[in-house]
Amino acid sequence: MSFLVGADARCLNTDFVRGIGEYLSPLATAMRATGDISWSFYGHRPDLPFHMPAGPGPAATVLRDIKGYRFHTWEQAFLPWAARRDGVRVLHCTSNDLPLWQPVPTVVTIHDTIPWDTGESLNAGFYRDKLLPAALRRCKKVITISEHSRGDILRLWPDLEPKLRVIRHGLNERYLRGLPGPLPPSLRAQGIGDLPYLVYFGGTAPRKRLGWTLELFHALGRADIGLVVCGVPEAAHDGFRQTLPPETRPRVLFAPFLAADDMPALYRNALAVLYPTLYEGFGVPPLNAQAVGTPVVFSNVSSLKEMIGPTSAALEPDDRAAWLATCRDIVDRRLAGMDPDEASRVWAARFDWRNSAAAHWEVYREAAGVPA
Repeated sequence: MSFLVGADARCLNTDFVRGIGEYLSPLATAMRATGDISWSFYGHRPDLPFHMPAGPGPAATVLRDIKGYRFHTWEQAFLPWAARRDGVRVLHCTSNDLPLWQPVPTVVTIHDTIPWDTGESLNAGFYRDKLLPAALRRCKKVITISEHSRGDILRLWPDLEPKLRVIRHGLNERYLRGLPGPLPPSLRAQGIGDLPYLVYFGGTAPRKRLGWTLELFHALGRADIGLVVCGVPEAAHDGFRQTLPPETRPRVLFAPFLAADDMPALYRNALAVLYPTLYEGFGVPPLNAQAVGTPVVFSNVSSLKEMIGPTSAALEPDDRAAWLATCRDIVDRRLAGMDPDEASRVWAARFDWRNSAAAHWEVYREAAGVPA
């Protein structure tokens, strides 16, 4: 009989899978391929699509329309009730939060402590500062994704150390399969590739430093290259575009949502990837860039110190002169030849979802009290 895992899969019950969904989906696929594990994926929005992870084996999807889901009703009441009803062996809460009521063994992944340190995702108050810490102390196991995040978690809750485990993300194999080649028509249709380009990944949160990136690109003073900005909601495009000097504005393209299958080509054909964020729990864009052999320039902070590979340039975040000099050097070298760096691809291949799945299985087994 398969070991049934319940998963908070709100990250898959959405228009587009990004962020936590890119953690749960490949993890579930890697684990289901063993044939020993089956899943119940729990979503909360019947009005939105549900993106089922690929792979063999049974899977159940539970969707309920619970009024008040915005106020944690779904998470705190329905999720644990459904897990108990379905007889799951372990409930995996995948995105920093979890119920206080835990009628089945519960595992949580804390990706970072940003909600507690900055309030970026969760406002301070009873839920963030009282309920969630109490739920963390009740759960069987806590997973985090980098040594840096582990240190941050223990700074806030040192009593979690005995049940805290670091398990790194894997790398989506589409990046390792990517071979040099032209941009696909789907990206060309968006205007990407009209000029050789740098690409920024992030968003509008202050720690991501989009404004700093736009100013840096202008300061490069290169009329022969463009900048592709990813991760910014369409409603914010015009506002950021207006902050640019008129002579720079035509060379900055705010990309719409791009299909996952197009992303390796976007990375691969870039001159370089810019990732000036001030804090990350893991740092997927630097890993993806190195997997396709493209140079990446990022801030030498937090978990990104664990992402330093052969084609990375980890710089002090506010050393503007170093960022300008590094970007100019990379642009010159890449315009002279765009061959991928094979040493970088070999380095990135160490991040394997099969290894991550094996480590998650060990945590699930321990949480459920199943002998090795």
